[in-house]
Amino acid sequence: MQDTKLHYLLATMNAHELNRFAKFIASPYHNEDEKLIRLIGYLVQYYKTKPTEAPDRIHIWKNAHGTRTFTTIQYARLLSDMLKKAESFVSIERMKQEGPDDAYYLLDAYNHRGLVKNFSEPYALAVRKLEETPYRDRDYYFHTFRLHAQHNTFLENRKERTTEKHLTEAVDSLDTFYFINKLRYSAAILHYKHFLNLDDDFTLLKEMLEHLRRKPLTPVADLYHQVILTLTEPGEEEHYYKLKDILFKNADKLQVATQREGFAFAQNYCIRKINSGRPEYQREIFTLYKDALVRGLMYDYGVLNPWDYKNIVTIGLRNKDYKWTSNFIDKYLDKLKKSEQKNAYTFNSARYYFATGKYDKVLKLLQDVEYTDVFYLLDAKVTLMKTYYELGEYEPLLSLKESFRILLRRKKLISEQNQINYGNFARLTMKLYRADVKNKVQMASLKKAIESTSNIADRAWILEKYQQLLG
Repeated sequence: MQDTKLHYLLATMNAHELNRFAKFIASPYHNEDEKLIRLIGYLVQYYKTKPTEAPDRIHIWKNAHGTRTFTTIQYARLLSDMLKKAESFVSIERMKQEGPDDAYYLLDAYNHRGLVKNFSEPYALAVRKLEETPYRDRDYYFHTFRLHAQHNTFLENRKERTTEKHLTEAVDSLDTFYFINKLRYSAAILHYKHFLNLDDDFTLLKEMLEHLRRKPLTPVADLYHQVILTLTEPGEEEHYYKLKDILFKNADKLQVATQREGFAFAQNYCIRKINSGRPEYQREIFTLYKDALVRGLMYDYGVLNPWDYKNIVTIGLRNKDYKWTSNFIDKYLDKLKKSEQKNAYTFNSARYYFATGKYDKVLKLLQDVEYTDVFYLLDAKVTLMKTYYELGEYEPLLSLKESFRILLRRKKLISEQNQINYGNFARLTMKLYRADVKNKVQMASLKKAIESTSNIADRAWILEKYQQLLG
């Protein structure tokens, strides 16, 4: 069952969801297959432990079929049947989470059956609940449009054709829903066109942007409007600051998913500025990361991505906020998956100690560590090389350079681009170490080598060491 859709789906469920799924399977309305009822108890208890491996198929078979002889076909059918039930369950749960969907389908059923006397009370309740939600995002306007559309059908069923109020409100809600989604997807295309061959000749986008300049709609529409402006007019930095202002001042009106998107666009803007030679944006992106952490925007199902963990440490160190970074490494470690914690902690702690000049602790952490992830491995080698350089230890540095060269030749493990980037770093580090600062010809040759090499892992450190040699 290891590589199956059922395993992947059950592994995402928490204990509460697993218990509800068990009740779902036990309900005759949803399931009449006794085998699935027998099996669900075992699966619930198994997945509550959050295992890294799927349950053994023999255990699954015995819980469902008892002593009956195992057959591959019937086993596959058993998993398929359980998967269909699990998919029905998560679909229903998702619909309930959306809230207004339940009310919409009830109103639609009353209209379909012509039950005009049954309509008004659930309609009023649905409108009140929708208005009580703090968010005015694309979902709000979509649900508002659908409720108005059902009310129009209700009026038609009552033969009341004298009012246009709900027709007008339905169109307004639909327009706002369309604006938000058009802006959102246009922003995504403008972002990804730097990496993918995407057409950015958008129908009506220019007209929409002009309309928004004259008449802002909602904080969500304003957010995506500013995102588009940061992508189409990157030199106008006020667009970024307006985007950040919207994010900070309207958190109570934006759903978490919308805030996450907004912060991601803002962070990418800062990264582009940093890469173009604007180091002051290091402080900007640091502020964004800290705010996103406070708001819980960095988590995916409650888990922090190890690359976000690494990026935040990197930004903290570049801003020389060592105390905050040290606290972050310890405080947020348990937000990572358990299987990722050892590598992440070792690597990022080593980088912290390197930045604070505690080179003995760097060596202690990195010398005997075996990384399961190649990117940790490569960056750990870089940190170790920099440490030997700072300590002036030539023999370990040369030995590491050779082992690094052998590692980089493992083409199946490491991409060609990474071979070039990290190979150039190792080569230039050795040139820096061997450089004779009194030899002007050699120093000029070293400068030319650095300037003519476009792909270097940690170019900033190479340039910093070269400047130090010049005095």
